[in-house]
Amino acid sequence: MESSSPGDGEVVKEELKEITLTFGGKLEQGSTFTVQNSGGEQVAVENITIADNQLVGTLSSPLENGQHYVKWDIIGADGHPISGNFSFTVELPVSEAPAEETTQEEQVEKQDDTNEEVQSNVEETDVETTNEEKTEEAGQSNGSSDAMPIIIGVLIVIILVSAFFMLRRKK
Repeated sequence: MESSSPGDGEVVKEELKEITLTFGGKLEQGSTFTVQNSGGEQVAVENITIADNQLVGTLSSPLENGQHYVKWDIIGADGHPISGNFSFTVELPVSEAPAEETTQEEQVEKQDDTNEEVQSNVEETDVETTNEEKTEEAGQSNGSSDAMPIIIGVLIVIILVSAFFMLRRKK
């Protein structure tokens, strides 16, 4: 590799749209490169094209700030595979809008959104509480109605057993 854009060790301070690798000889089909961020995650590179001695790849999204690694694998004009790598750093300025720049209208909209969210949460909580209360009431009424036949059955058995023993004593 003769050169690259961005170059090995370069600090990029503007949004990068493509990466170009320039080699000393003509490249064959099958030549490619990949980009990884400092976390080892692959960065999507689209439309890698080969034009004589250059590989050019378009980035699908802007690179995040930090170190990036390019690994290239080419096939030279003589058919021999050649590999290599280099790195560069992205240091884009982080834009922070001052809080004073928010207009009064935006603040009112944010407050309205927050109020709607709170109202929605309160309504959901009320519905859940009402449903839980109904479920508990239903459980209590079902519990007492399920026990009633059992109690009546036990009383009938006690009366029959008592009657049996009373009749036996009279004889």
